Amino acid sequence: MHPFHYKGIDSRGKNVSGRLVANDEPNLEEKLRGQGIWLVEARPEAEEPKKALRASQRQGGGAGGGSRRELINFCTLMSFLCKVGIPVVQAVDIAAQDTDHEGFRDTLTELKRDVESGQQLAEAMERHPGVFQKQFVNLIRAGEQSGSIPESFSELKRYLEWQEQVAADVKQATIYPAFVLLATVLFVLLLFTFVIPKFVVLLKSVKVALPLPTQIVFGLSDFAKATWWGWMILIIGGPVAVHFGCKYSTAFNRFFDRFKMLLPVMGPLLHMIYMARLARSLAVLYRNGLAILNALKLCEGLVGSPLVAEALQDVGKRVEAGESLSESMRRHKIFPQLLLRMVVMGEKTGNLDAALDNVAEYYNLLIPRKIKKLFGIMEPAMILTLVGVVGMVALAVFMPILSLMENIK
Repeated sequence: MHPFHYKGIDSRGKNVSGRLVANDEPNLEEKLRGQGIWLVEARPEAEEPKKALRASQRQGGGAGGGSRRELINFCTLMSFLCKVGIPVVQAVDIAAQDTDHEGFRDTLTELKRDVESGQQLAEAMERHPGVFQKQFVNLIRAGEQSGSIPESFSELKRYLEWQEQVAADVKQATIYPAFVLLATVLFVLLLFTFVIPKFVVLLKSVKVALPLPTQIVFGLSDFAKATWWGWMILIIGGPVAVHFGCKYSTAFNRFFDRFKMLLPVMGPLLHMIYMARLARSLAVLYRNGLAILNALKLCEGLVGSPLVAEALQDVGKRVEAGESLSESMRRHKIFPQLLLRMVVMGEKTGNLDAALDNVAEYYNLLIPRKIKKLFGIMEPAMILTLVGVVGMVALAVFMPILSLMENIK
């Protein structure tokens, strides 16, 4: 199906024009003939995908920053409008007028035109992958097939609000420690590169004997002064290299994900976040009518972990071969016992979505506490480290000075 711009003549002899989706030009002519319009000219719409892409790029993706908030507002409004019986086309038009985000308004305007031309809402959303993720589109498609679009939008609203809350908790807990860590690293680098070398020159000029702490500090200072550019490249270039390595190398992405999960404190926290995302996403998809195989396939790209995605891929194959979901998941150590027990309970009671929701809710309560506890420990640890470094440097500088003063006496 492709959109066409057409010009024609209606039964009263008037010129008409518009936009309609059809398989090809003969199919377009047949559709127009059914509406009493004789086709005069037809032109495939080639520029629309580019406009959609530009709108998506201006929007900045469907799950990050302000765009997630726009989607939450959109889902809230669409759920209400569809629930009170307003047609989808009119509801999308109202939502487009309601938003203040220019890029999102352009996307919704194009969405309205696509639906007016005969496309399903989910089909029209698929043309904007930078705004509407696969999970979003599939839930709307399931709602269209089951006649429960308002419920689909309500479910998406709850899911996006959960994502927003988790992101806000992580951001709030990490801002202050991140600034303290950055300040500590820059201060130590400045101290050992520019300040201590001046004392080295001074003390060497008076030829005073240097105690062991002073020799260690001055040795570190010489090393930092000689290699400061390498540390700066590592601090700036390291994260960039990791980002591109994870983006373009599947093996490196898997290795880095395994490394993160093996970290002493951060590893278990990341694992909880992955399992919370999996439980919530799978519950939302399954509750809205998606088959378990399709839901597992979509979750591979929603959890954010290549190791979990790899395990889910194997689980999907085993479920397709006839195994139960719980048996398939039990073969992988990455799935915790809590999740496995709840999946077994959900399979036995026939309420898999409710069981998965319970897992997600448990992690929702646990994750913010763990984050606050983790960074609550990190803050004083970094401050004590900074005090210790400053104290060691002060001791290393003042010990030979005191020795010099005693010799003068």
